[in-house]
Order: sequence, then structure tokens, then C-alpha cells
Amino acid sequence: MNKTILFFSTLFTTFSLSLVAQNTDVISTGSGYSKFAYYKLSDGSSEQVANEAWDIAFSNLDAQSPGIFINESTKSSMGQTVPGAEAYDPFVFDFSQTINPGDIFPEFQLFNPEASWAEGAFNTPADTSDPNDYGWGAYDAGQGKVIGYRVFVIKLRNGAYRKISFDEFDGTQYSFRVADLDGNNMTSHTVNTDFGNGSPLLYFSLGPNGATVTTPKNWDLVFCRYVALLDAGGDLVPYAVTGILSGNGVQVARATNVDPMTVNYMDYLDSFSTRLDVINHDWKFFNLSTGWVVSSDRAYFVKTAQNDLYKLVFTAFGGSGNGNATVERTYIGNLSAAPDLPTGISEVLVYPNPVLDRLSVSFTAEDTGLAMLRLRNAAGRLVWEGRSQVAHGLNVLELNQLPGLPAGMYTLQVQVPTGQFTRAVIVRK
Repeated sequence: MNKTILFFSTLFTTFSLSLVAQNTDVISTGSGYSKFAYYKLSDGSSEQVANEAWDIAFSNLDAQSPGIFINESTKSSMGQTVPGAEAYDPFVFDFSQTINPGDIFPEFQLFNPEASWAEGAFNTPADTSDPNDYGWGAYDAGQGKVIGYRVFVIKLRNGAYRKISFDEFDGTQYSFRVADLDGNNMTSHTVNTDFGNGSPLLYFSLGPNGATVTTPKNWDLVFCRYVALLDAGGDLVPYAVTGILSGNGVQVARATNVDPMTVNYMDYLDSFSTRLDVINHDWKFFNLSTGWVVSSDRAYFVKTAQNDLYKLVFTAFGGSGNGNATVERTYIGNLSAAPDLPTGISEVLVYPNPVLDRLSVSFTAEDTGLAMLRLRNAAGRLVWEGRSQVAHGLNVLELNQLPGLPAGMYTLQVQVPTGQFTRAVIVRK
């Protein structure tokens, strides 16, 4: 990362960097963690869905992502986890075969990887050396479909066992069969994809009749219960946790051992990840003397699918009593990919805006060269200029000592070898 501080050749007054647009949000998974809570960063709103509303889910990303998930979410009652839906691989490949409940062993339980919305628990048996193997089925080039070849067992929340075969995915719909372990009460179902509708998953309930379930759309983070592998004396043990997963297209960077109020996002622009569990569950911990405690030395930077950048700092957690998580949400700005950008320049952010006197410009460049920066007032008069070498990759240019400018609207012009772009800057006092 190229981080350059640009100075102006006049004596200036220095102010401290100030964040703007900070809000406090309370996101609740309900008493006993009984609900999913889908959180939108744009307005701080959240939408709840009961844990037991669905049992399995299908990827709704694109025709190349036939992921299938089990609903790992469970309630907590009197400190104990209430049984949830479970998925098992009995190593059966013929749907007509009767499966003995005694042959369903704990070590064959399947879990969602929590890595992306393209891979769920039913994908995990895949042969990773075979790009056509998706765990529950394999891609058949002749038919242009993923054809199912494996039978799974699902233990429902009421303790009943059902076997399930995902028969095919043709890019537009998933087809599957469900029956008792001995083959009785078989039903067939299809779930149609709806790419681009704002939800990475399509939910399905394995209730008496089987039915699709309406899914929340256009959310950024989901607060929920899921299974994570925790260290238990050197062994990794699956354990139900209450945590946070990222939405489709969302990227997160974790800042630890920092002062959450002063940590600078620019130090983490090159560490964003699309993994779903970057925030995860360990932003809080349980103290036997005081109860739930929120870690006070961390912050999270979240970039939405629309390239809006936020800082999140968790300040309180209510535990199973109310499931409430309190978070300070600060809007930083938009990492622009606008059409006015020169060739080879992307993810532009001017921050903070409004500004006192210390301004930063970050962008990603494909080539090296010289950048000229000019700041003009509303009348078009040049009030500041500077220059910097541009490196390949992430560049952060800090205009560290701007003059004592009057409050008002200004225009920042950044010129690079392939062209230039401008951004409006508001100076406040």
C-alpha cells in the first residue's frame, strides 16, 4: 500500500480527524436467540425471521453456484441449546434403500462451512480435486445439469428423521425428493431460482406439506445462531454460537488491539475479506462473574455490495435474555467505482467528508505514475495543490495540513496519467 502525506508550503493550523454520521443501533435475535435478524447498514433497520421457519436453503447467486445449506440455528433455553435441524451423510447412493437410524453416527454430521453463500453443508462431501463434484451431485456436461448421486438424512427439530435426495440443478431450479427412512411418505419438490432478487439463499421448510419460505432481501449482515468449530483442549468441537455472518457482496476487515474510536480504516483497506464469518461470534465473551462482556479493543470495517464503507463498534450484548446486540455504526463514505474514473483507477474514497482540515484520498491503481491534486473553492479559485507518486495497488494520499479554509463547498481534482476525476468536498468549522 502506498501511503503518502502531502504538505502545503504555508503555515497551517492542524485539527484532529473527526468521524461523522455515527448512529447507535440495537439488533435483536430475541429471547433465547430464537430469531435471525437481518441488518441493513444504510438505515440501521433489521428484519427478524424465526429460527424454525425453514430447514434447508439453496444458493441463489448464479447458475454456477449450486450450494445447499442446513439451518443450523437453534434456540437456547435455561442455558441449554434446544435441538435444531441436523444433516448427516449415511454413505447411501440409492434413494430406494432403507436407512437404519442406528447407522446414523454423530461423526457423519455435516455443517455449513460459513465461508460463502455458494457452499453449504450438503456440498462438503465433494471431492475437492474434481471441479465437477458439488458433494450432493456432479455436473454432467452432456445434460448441462448437476445430477444428484448421494442420499442424505435430515433430523428435524421434532426428532423425526427424513432422507433426502437432491436430484438435479439445471441453473433455473433445484429438484429434490424427501421420504421417511424406509421410503414411505415420499414427496417431490422444486425450488425456482430468482437471481438478483437481493437474497443469497432460497429457504424451504420440510414441514408436513413442504413449502418455500419468503426470505429477507438486500441486507448486509445477519445476526444468528450457527455451528462453529471451537478449540476444546486441542480438539476442534462443533458448538452452537451466536454470531454475525456477512451478506452477499459484503466485505469485512477486522481491527483488533486498537482504540475503536480512533482506528483508521486506511490501515485495513487491503485486508477486506468476503468470508461470511469475519465478524463471527468472538466480539463478546462470557465472564462467570459479570456475564457477557463486549471486547473493547476491536472494530470492524464493512464494505457493502454498493461500495459504501462503514465502521462498526460493538458496545453491549444482552445474551439469551433478550438477544440484543448494541453497535455504533459510522458511515465513512462510498468507495467509488463511478464511470467518471480514468482507466486503471477504482475504489476511490475521499474521507472524512465533511472535513475540518485533514483530508485523505484513497484509490486502487493498476499502473504507476504521478498524481496531481488540486483543491478549488466554489468560485473555481485554486486554494491548495500537491503531488505524489502513484504505486500499483492501494494508494492513500493524506492532505495533512490544509489551510484554514472557510466553511463551504470545494472541488478536489485528482489527475493521473490516464485522466482525472473530481469529488465534491465540504469543509466545516
